[in-house]
Amino acid sequence: MRLRAQGLLVTLSVIAGLLAAFVLLGAVAPQPGGARAVEVVVGLAIAAAGFRLARCELRLEPDRVTIRNVLSTDEFRRADVLGLAIQPTARGRYRRIAVVLADDRVVAAPWTIGRIDDPDWANRAAWAAYGFGPTQNAVADRLGAAGRLDRIEQLPVATPDPGLTPATVSAVQEPAAARWLGWEIVFVIAAFALPAVAGAVTLLAQHIGGVSDLDEFDLPLVHHAGVSLFLLLLGYSTTATIVPIALLLLARTGQPPASLGLTRRGFGRDTANALGIYAAIWAANLALVLAFGWLINNKHLTNTATNTHVPAYYIVYAIFLSATTAINEEVLVNGYFLTRLSQRGWSPRRAFWLSLAVRTSYHAYYGVGLILTVPLGYLVTRSFQKHQRLNRAIVVHFVNDAVLLTIAVLTS
Repeated sequence: MRLRAQGLLVTLSVIAGLLAAFVLLGAVAPQPGGARAVEVVVGLAIAAAGFRLARCELRLEPDRVTIRNVLSTDEFRRADVLGLAIQPTARGRYRRIAVVLADDRVVAAPWTIGRIDDPDWANRAAWAAYGFGPTQNAVADRLGAAGRLDRIEQLPVATPDPGLTPATVSAVQEPAAARWLGWEIVFVIAAFALPAVAGAVTLLAQHIGGVSDLDEFDLPLVHHAGVSLFLLLLGYSTTATIVPIALLLLARTGQPPASLGLTRRGFGRDTANALGIYAAIWAANLALVLAFGWLINNKHLTNTATNTHVPAYYIVYAIFLSATTAINEEVLVNGYFLTRLSQRGWSPRRAFWLSLAVRTSYHAYYGVGLILTVPLGYLVTRSFQKHQRLNRAIVVHFVNDAVLLTIAVLTS
């Protein structure tokens, strides 16, 4: 049997794979031979790390127990294993499974980490505590506090996420409607995401081919800024046509906009919370820049912006674009997609990772820079799952985009 943090490992492996692909594609671009060799080596190293991440696990077999990490593999004979136990980590907020050896050593399996209130993880943890050797209590008594093991009776009862779960949304009762619900989800998300993904791939291909860089103000009429502003506003407004359709479909099955947090009531509190999330996004992005700045600042790997000069009144376009994008993405990817997946019986954890993958996919035009979009997607998705307040997610997204685009206008 394999025990692993499935969603976390899959996401990290996919991100590593994308980073490796971007680095190797960047090595194809014209540049000095030495720099190309370095990028090839770095790309292969990232690809190897991603492959290794995909294999991280705790494997339980009749004759041996194996802990496979990114850089090492520990293997123990079954005869040397006393049992498995639950071990607290991250100041008790998370738990992981540890292998307890007969010589009283405790070897943690880092990639089995999970929240104790995650029912999927709790089920695996219960199996680990009771089904493989001595009980959790017996192991804890033998090792004492030094082993940092939780007594099983002290573990909280595994309950579903208190926010958006299959238990907190009204199910679709009619057999015919329930049967077509899956196809509805596919069609609506495809109508929203496929044009964006296709556009992102085209922009990235143009950048890699040396045709152009990202221009946030690609004017349709270069010498007529005023007319171009009108045309840009008109053209981008068409991206919002899927939003009322999605809201109507949700309302027909018992989820009106108010149930999703799209209401004036509590808007002030949502705004205050949104600003806190926005600050966390900037902190996370700063950490990413410090860690991966050498990749993000590589013009062959990241699609950098070379904005057309536009008048200051193009702030109107910045505000409109930010508001439209925020409403589109949060209503579709959070409000519609997560609610529908819950109605289909998906666990919050599985729905979260799929939603984040969809959101990240249509930012591929940034190249390696797409990793800077992950903190926003992660935080607004978790916020909506826990609180069901679309207002909060929309305000966070709007403020983030509006600040960046306003700066782009004023410095273009």
